[in-house]
Amino acid sequence: MKELHALVDFENVQPSLEALAKLAPGFTDVWLFHGPHQAKQAQALAGSNERVTLVPRSGKGSNALDFHIAFYLGYVAAKHPDAQLVVVANDRGYDPMLAHARMLEFNARRVGYKAPVAKKAAQVKSAKPIVVAVPAKKTVAKKAVAKKGAPKQVAPKPAVPAKVAVMKKAPAKKALVGKKAVSKKAVVPKPAKAAQPSKPAPAPQVTPEAKILARIQKGFIKMGSKAPQKVKPFLRHMGALLGKDSTAEQIDAMVAKLEAAGSVWFIGDEVVYGRK
Repeated sequence: MKELHALVDFENVQPSLEALAKLAPGFTDVWLFHGPHQAKQAQALAGSNERVTLVPRSGKGSNALDFHIAFYLGYVAAKHPDAQLVVVANDRGYDPMLAHARMLEFNARRVGYKAPVAKKAAQVKSAKPIVVAVPAKKTVAKKAVAKKGAPKQVAPKPAVPAKVAVMKKAPAKKALVGKKAVSKKAVVPKPAKAAQPSKPAPAPQVTPEAKILARIQKGFIKMGSKAPQKVKPFLRHMGALLGKDSTAEQIDAMVAKLEAAGSVWFIGDEVVYGRK
């Protein structure tokens, strides 16, 4: 049985052993590269499987662990030239190195890992407050007590209404032109001009790379179940689609675009088509 060495960027992804068995099925050795923040989790994973080797990060730097993996990939490839080499990471910065390794006829590739999304807990709806109608207080009319000997109130006399002034309509003044009286004509405002519809925005130009990507996507859709199901035939087919003069870097770049578009992704040595 051929050896399969999985080199896991534990700073980038943290798959369980069960998930790792699906990403690199039949793995014989696992090299777990981790930083100080993942030390406890990495030690727990190594304690459950004797084939896991811990490689702690030495020093600091944004790409320090990436260079550790590159160094060990060359080391393992030199010691086991016939083994399968699988880098487990979502970082596509490894792809040019792996493409160069394949040019040297090593079986090397990268697989990404998407952690399962935890189900959200159902939110408990707050109960509506109960509104209690409070009866209004009854007003008790006070009894008026008539005082003895109080003088009777005399109703005031109604005020005399003022004379209403009748306004006569003044005749409309007419403008005199010479001796003849000419009435002024009302000025009718001109209708406002209707707003002209704005011109549609020009359609975005499609780049040649986008056309090639669309052509390859349609090609795989037409192939259906006849599309390559393994990594090696898939890469050969990609080279044929891009042309006989295509390089490994161009093939990997197109594979990365297909992964970003959700048209293809990899589970171990298998190729899956469609959307995630």
